Amino acid sequence: MTKSSDQQIFGAAERAYLAGSLAEARALLSRLASLNQPGVHHLRAMVEQDLGALAEARRHFERAATLAPRDPQLWSNFGNLLRQLGDQAAALEAYDRALALSPRFADALFNRSLLLRLAGRLDEARAGYEAAIALNPKVPRFWNGLAALERAAGDLAAAASAYDRALEVHPDDPLATVGRARVALERDESDVRERYQAARRAAPEEVELLIDEAEARLAHGDRTVLNVLATEAAARPDWVSGQIGLARMRWEQGQKEEFADHIETLLAADPAREQLWRDYVQLLSACKLPERAADVAARARRALGDNPQWALTEAMAASKAGQWERADILFAALPADFPKRAINESVHRIRRRDYDRALALVHAALAEDPWDVPTWTIAELLYRKLGDPRGAWLSGQPGLIGVQELPIDPADFAAADALLHSLHQDAIEAVGQSVRGGSQTRWNLFDRVEPELVPLRAAIESGVAAYANRLPPRDDAHPLLRHRDQPLRITAAWSVRLRDAGYHEPHYHPEGLLSSACYFRVPAPGPNPHDGWLEIGRPSADLRMDLEPILTIEPKPGRLILFPSYLFHGTRPFAAGERMSVAFDVVAA
Repeated sequence: MTKSSDQQIFGAAERAYLAGSLAEARALLSRLASLNQPGVHHLRAMVEQDLGALAEARRHFERAATLAPRDPQLWSNFGNLLRQLGDQAAALEAYDRALALSPRFADALFNRSLLLRLAGRLDEARAGYEAAIALNPKVPRFWNGLAALERAAGDLAAAASAYDRALEVHPDDPLATVGRARVALERDESDVRERYQAARRAAPEEVELLIDEAEARLAHGDRTVLNVLATEAAARPDWVSGQIGLARMRWEQGQKEEFADHIETLLAADPAREQLWRDYVQLLSACKLPERAADVAARARRALGDNPQWALTEAMAASKAGQWERADILFAALPADFPKRAINESVHRIRRRDYDRALALVHAALAEDPWDVPTWTIAELLYRKLGDPRGAWLSGQPGLIGVQELPIDPADFAAADALLHSLHQDAIEAVGQSVRGGSQTRWNLFDRVEPELVPLRAAIESGVAAYANRLPPRDDAHPLLRHRDQPLRITAAWSVRLRDAGYHEPHYHPEGLLSSACYFRVPAPGPNPHDGWLEIGRPSADLRMDLEPILTIEPKPGRLILFPSYLFHGTRPFAAGERMSVAFDVVAA
């Protein structure tokens, strides 16, 4: 700045920007438009970015960078805008230029690590966060960034440690307080309720904490929290996740008839609520109420205006409910290339026993998305049903289904068994799961803090590695074998306990690469020698497909079974006793 009046205007603009008066800052900077100076363009870019005028912000950043190419703060801020615009390559280049100019620039290290984390480059991002922390360990957001990364990487113990360090620096930091509470919930730590109370004090605007806290209290048998959540949801009628969460928890706690009455009341009062309609239909489908889901989807179409997405949603539910003529009409009215029409109509054609048409549609779906797990699930059924040789390639190769003994010390096995049995005292039959006549543990089993789970996880990981080593050769066209030589990791784990006449409905895991069963307790043999056995390859009953399983496997304590996630699997009912197992999903790391 050369003129004192220009300096005064610029100073006033800076103060307005820092005070959050963005319109005032923009107006003041507009008076300096004739000044072609980097500071003016830099500040104007920041103001425009905060106002949402991202293209204008980019223009000013580019001009500032041309005028001051050796300003590391400028390049770091420019990288933040480019990251917001989704231009990851350009953002990374901007951060790298900032760090080339100032290698100890902690903010640039942090921002670069955030970009790398979002891009899935977790090891590089971790190194950047750790470097920023080493330069300035008193900045809570650096620890919060590392904690978020560790949570994304599935290491909740490391995430908890990082959040704890942030809270040592700033005991009331909202991000750390909320993040630490959510980690405590997922690990089922003993002080989870106190942590949620602290989180609600630190971030009273975070209404999702109410759902988390309700989950935590229900996990320990406190059903009175449903009344608290109902009161909160009633006070916030626009809180969609709260309305859906309340309905789901009511259903899981046995209120099967009235669980969604409050949602019906809200939609009657305001039928234009598209997100509530959408989430309500998804909840009904997860609760295995397809006829009701189809009818609600039809009501949504009438309330919101007819569109192909609602027609597809209604068609899918109607088909599952056995309303085939209704589904025929809906599918026929959809555009031929409408996303996800092909795979869902393929399922409908199977129910109609029009297998040739179903196969043509599943191949169209594979052209649309070559690695979609549900599409390969349906393809596998059709190949076997039609005697297509691709069935043997997809599911019949030796080694795709692996049966082995869990490599674990008997004392460690017994300790894990006792712990799992205790966890089922407060477990539930969760919405959207395949368990019938039993319970399933909440959250990720291997995120929990109990030491009995450490040797169990190690033994399971060893078993997964042994299975992977016995797989057939790599095949880039195969949905599993294309990952033949890649590292694998467990993404989720849970325990299931089935009781008298309990069973798993046939299902598959759309998010996994490998699925599993590891047995701890099994019922005594019943009148049928195959009672309680695992069936791999038998489709769900709603598909009306007369297809026998690929393999039926006897459950035994200590037995570990692994197989591709695209294969249907379920269990046969048993007459009496209990059957307790651990299951988990594996993906390519």
